[in-house]
Amino acid sequence: MAIPGKVSARARPAQSRLWRPPFVGLVTTVLMLLAVGLGHAVMRAIENALGHDNTYVASIFIGFGGIVMLWYGVKSRRENFATWMGFGAGLVVWMAWVEFFYMYYGRKNFGLMPRVENGVVTTEPEYLIMAATIGVLFAMLAWYIFDKDTRCNMFVWIQNRLGLRDGLGERSKTARDRNYALITFMETFYVTWFMYAWNLLVFDPAFVGTGDSAFYAEAATMFLSITWGGFCFSRLIRYRRTSTALRYAIPTANILWISVELASRWGILTEIWLYPARYATELLLISAAFIVMAVMIYRAPKKPSEVGNW
Repeated sequence: MAIPGKVSARARPAQSRLWRPPFVGLVTTVLMLLAVGLGHAVMRAIENALGHDNTYVASIFIGFGGIVMLWYGVKSRRENFATWMGFGAGLVVWMAWVEFFYMYYGRKNFGLMPRVENGVVTTEPEYLIMAATIGVLFAMLAWYIFDKDTRCNMFVWIQNRLGLRDGLGERSKTARDRNYALITFMETFYVTWFMYAWNLLVFDPAFVGTGDSAFYAEAATMFLSITWGGFCFSRLIRYRRTSTALRYAIPTANILWISVELASRWGILTEIWLYPARYATELLLISAAFIVMAVMIYRAPKKPSEVGNW
């Protein structure tokens, strides 16, 4: 139990020679990049282990498991714990209630055919359905832009550029009032959704065309992914608070992941996370590295506010 007026050693990151910039930002970025790949691998492993029909049923209960994680996070006043619970819940709910549900409707219920180019499947039926949700995605984007309590750097920047800050008024929530589990949950969910939509548009021949026009669109996307993601990373490596860095690493890694998807499409690398049975050893090593880094970040020295001492 913390003694009033005193701060535990774990709550003073400035005293740690290890957990300082740029190490905090570097580790959280690598962790989130691994999380994206492992998320794909877990999804494929569940699908391979249970089969399609059983996966559709199991996805209902898996999604509720994510909601239970969110419930525990929302109840907690510890920013560190709440952030991790929100992140885990976002990944689980996205996988179970979006990817697996769309898989059921696209493949089994609607019986859609995948998009095939040059004899190769390029877009599965579930992602054809997901592409139709872009309008809803933009509607939610508008809500975030006009939210006066947002502290997202991008949305605050947009608000300032649009001259909205005066009209929106003062924020009604302080840092202590923020629900970090719910914030991280929605951030994980929305960022994942946004990046999927971005990928689907770039890989859609009806949108970008074929041949040279498709390549130019992909090359521009690669440039934007590296530039935008690199800018976010340059900011992230200045962070000291691991909880804040973890939340900022979620969009940073997902933006950079677009370039990974493109590199795979161009044949530069193999997406081993899509073939968990074939690359079991490699994925087990990556999983071990992820767990070690996750434990390191969770147990890293924290400021008082990160562990519930306000």
